[in-house]
Amino acid sequence: MIAKIFEVITQAVTAFVGSLGTAVNSITSLFYVDETGFTMLGTLILISAGVGLVYWAFRLIRGLISQRK
Repeated sequence: MIAKIFEVITQAVTAFVGSLGTAVNSITSLFYVDETGFTMLGTLILISAGVGLVYWAFRLIRGLISQRK
């Protein structure tokens, strides 16, 4: 009886992990394809992340300068 419960739990966890892996692969293919590299959406996300990082650094430096006054 206990072995059957663990067998069912193992099957459920295995199915969940498989579904999660499939979902991650599907989402990843929106941003990057092995044959061609980054997709248009992936390129836009990278540009946005770069601009955001520069903006964050600029605000950090500006905040440090204004605190010293």
